[in-house]
Amino acid sequence: MTDTAKETISGADMLIADGVVKKIDLEGKMDPKSATRVIDCSKHVVIPGLVNTHHHFFQTMTRNHPTVQNAELFDWLRFLYNVWKNIDSEGVYYSSLLAMGELLKTGCTLTTDHHYLYPRGFDGDLMAIQFEAADKLGIRFSPTRGSMSLSEKDGGL
Repeated sequence: MTDTAKETISGADMLIADGVVKKIDLEGKMDPKSATRVIDCSKHVVIPGLVNTHHHFFQTMTRNHPTVQNAELFDWLRFLYNVWKNIDSEGVYYSSLLAMGELLKTGCTLTTDHHYLYPRGFDGDLMAIQFEAADKLGIRFSPTRGSMSLSEKDGGL
């Protein structure tokens, strides 16, 4: 449904089956007897799930690190890269659960993660671990492999 006028619709009925909106009756005349469950949302606002297009889930583990709370971006990154460089599958799994859980709690139903930490010597599939976390929570997940192309001597990190 596209609403270019940004109008508010009151008194409508919505049929949801298998997690998908199947029908919206703008006049509110759907037969409630055909429903498995009726939820009265008359005092609530119903909006579509939000979409998050940029995240770095692993960073949730260190967002409150006191050493860099007020640091400039590059100082923050330089310090935290030394923390992140040894991330393991458990760190990826639990940081993904935390980040995705927070997103779900605030209305996001589809997210991506620009994961760019691939430690030397790690032979596991880090994206598969993230998919496992997404499946556990029931969030839609479309990952992106992030990358860093400049070394520190070339102005990168």
